[in-house]
Order: sequence, then structure tokens, then C-alpha cells
Amino acid sequence: MKSLLWILGAETIATAAVLLLALDIYAHQRVEPLGGVNIWGYRGPVAQSRAPKEIRLVLVGGTRAFGWGQPGPALTNEVRRLIMLTTDRPGGETRPVVAINLGRAGALPDSYAEIIDHFSYLQPDYICLYDDLGVSGSSAASDRSGVFEVTGYAPVLPLVLREKGLSLRYGDVTRGYESADSSRGAAPSMLRRGAGTIVESAGVVLGAADRLMARVLISRRHETPPQADDATAYAAAMMTAIDAAHRRARGVVVVTSPSERPEQVANARAFEIQRRKALASTDWFRFVDLGAEPALFDPALRVDGWNYGSTATALVAQRIAPAVLSLIEKP
Repeated sequence: MKSLLWILGAETIATAAVLLLALDIYAHQRVEPLGGVNIWGYRGPVAQSRAPKEIRLVLVGGTRAFGWGQPGPALTNEVRRLIMLTTDRPGGETRPVVAINLGRAGALPDSYAEIIDHFSYLQPDYICLYDDLGVSGSSAASDRSGVFEVTGYAPVLPLVLREKGLSLRYGDVTRGYESADSSRGAAPSMLRRGAGTIVESAGVVLGAADRLMARVLISRRHETPPQADDATAYAAAMMTAIDAAHRRARGVVVVTSPSERPEQVANARAFEIQRRKALASTDWFRFVDLGAEPALFDPALRVDGWNYGSTATALVAQRIAPAVLSLIEKP
């Protein structure tokens, strides 16, 4: 009898897991074009097998690299377009360009090497490290996922359920986030409020379980989640990331955000010392300082005071593309 109960329990759990996976895949299809990530945890469509003579670029970085507030992989799409203006000329050799965005909201430099190694199967020719000088940005960092740590699959169902619940309770997601901690503006229908509470709670529970799994896995590996540190540690983390990128690609471009906070200024100085000491004579490395672009300091070009809107994103792409092209055209 006990054996039968164990079998029934295992079958129930397996069925529930399959159902949750199917729902998560469906949710991915709905939210990916609106700023989410695909099933393997990066922005945009899943990359296909390399084509002959393909040029493949991957972008690794934090919140601005991720493009919070932008629909789809806006930055990598624009960088790809600018590169192809040079590589795809009439009468020339056809060289398809693929640009993949591995940016993560809230990621810091001490996570970049791990990201590069995890996605090494993408076989990049060039890696661009786009860093916000050691700060995570104004938007909430994406918590680490236990499911992603174990399988490489990035679940999105918890967030979708939570936001669907907020939409049911308050009429739309934005109003829900604004009203969740206040007494303002619940939807008039008691049925909608009740359904929204159930759906939102399901998302909260699933998300909490996923984050708990990640914390357990991290503690077993004696890791600490990426966090801000002093300037010396920041520079060391950036150099480690550059080394990891150089092992996986033929060329590396480092892009840094403008220095707007004291910790960014200190990090920029420490990194400059390390960079000039170790990389002054390398031909596979390029550095782009976005602080040299005055328009990027303009608050009007930001969607929330920190993350760039479409105009600023295009300016960033215009600084990145020439650096990548200089590596592509290098003998």
C-alpha cells in the first residue's frame, strides 16, 4: 500500500511539473517580445546553429546592457544593424551578423565570468562587456533562479502570474505596482479581486520557491551572490571577466557607463590603472567610455532616471559598433 501511495505521489508531482513547464513555455511566448528573456535565459530569439562565415557577437553586462524598459533586444539589434552597414555591402562577401544579449538586470562584474562560461556553447567571435561601473541600477535586480542554476532553463511563470494577478486586482499592472502597498484603487468587482489575489499569490509562492532553491544551491557551493564591493575588488572582477571573455572569443570590447556616482568614479579610476597595466599593448581588446558622450547624461533620454530610452540606446550602439568593427577588420 505504501509503495502504491509513493507511486501515485510521484506521478502527481511529475504531472504537476509537466503542466507548470507547459504553462511557463506558453508564458515565455507571450512576454519575450515585450522585454522578457527566452527559455534559455537571454533576450531575443533562441540563437540557431552558426552559419558559414557568420560573425557572432554576445553582449554581457548589467541593467543597462539588459535594456530594462526597452522592447526586445533593442541594443544588440541596433549594434548588429550598424555593423552590417559595413560588412554587408553590394558585391562583397556575405557575412551574416548575429548579436545576442546576455545582459542581466542587476548583474555586477563578479558574475560576468560565470555568465560567459555558462553560455560558451553560443561560440561567440567577439564579446562585449557593458558594465555600469559597479552599480546595479535603479530597477530591481533579477533574483537568481534555482531552476536556471540546475537546468539552464529560465522560468518566467512566477512573474507572469504575479503581474496577471495585479492586473485583475487593480485594472492594470502599473496601477497594481503603485497600489499594492497602499489602499488606493482596487478593481470594483469582488470576483476579479478574489481571482487576482489567488493568481498573484500563486506567482509569489512559485517565485519564492525558485529563489529559495537558488540560495540553497549557492550556499552549498560556498558562493555569495554578486554584490558591490570596493574599487580594487571591482577592477579585479572586471579583469577576471576580460580574461574569461578572451578565452572564449577572438576579440573583447569593454564598454563602461558614464560616471555619475562617487563609487562609479572610484571604480573607473581603479579599473583604468589595471587596464592600462595589463592591456596596453593587446590587439584583441577595445575600450569604450560612454562618459565621452555628453547626451547620455541627459535625464530626458532615460525611462526612469537610470535606464536609457530608445534615443540613448541608439547612441550607445553607435559607440559600440565601431569598436567591434575594428576587431572584425583587424588582419
